[in-house]
Amino acid sequence: MKFSFETHTALTPEEIWVNYATVNNWFKWEDDLLAISLEGDFKQGVSGEMTLQGMPPMAFELVEVTPNESFCDVTKIPDLGSLYFNHELIKTEKGTAVRHTVEFVSLDGLDHHGQLEFVTQVFSDVPQSIFSLIEVSSTK
Repeated sequence: MKFSFETHTALTPEEIWVNYATVNNWFKWEDDLLAISLEGDFKQGVSGEMTLQGMPPMAFELVEVTPNESFCDVTKIPDLGSLYFNHELIKTEKGTAVRHTVEFVSLDGLDHHGQLEFVTQVFSDVPQSIFSLIEVSSTK
């Protein structure tokens, strides 16, 4: 099950990327982020932990990192499945398309109606996060 939001900005991918690659900058665009740490550089295979409001600390792994283009992190949820958070910067003639996607993959690989509310809740702040990301990336 996958939800995605995309909007466009005149900013370049490079102007936005710094706010992905420096995880302490995530506080600037993730309103519900309470804590975050990364056990190394911002690259594929590196693990970290984040805490969101109202949630216990969650381990995550960077499963794909392409500088100035995209990154994907995954959080494994015991007995349920995995949540993938994909962040893409797509260069356009007028700037950049910023797309964030949340995908839930259940342990059995099938989508179930009961997952809809969970994934909808996880995705609910994604559009606002993208607008916040663009705003902080515009500030020099």
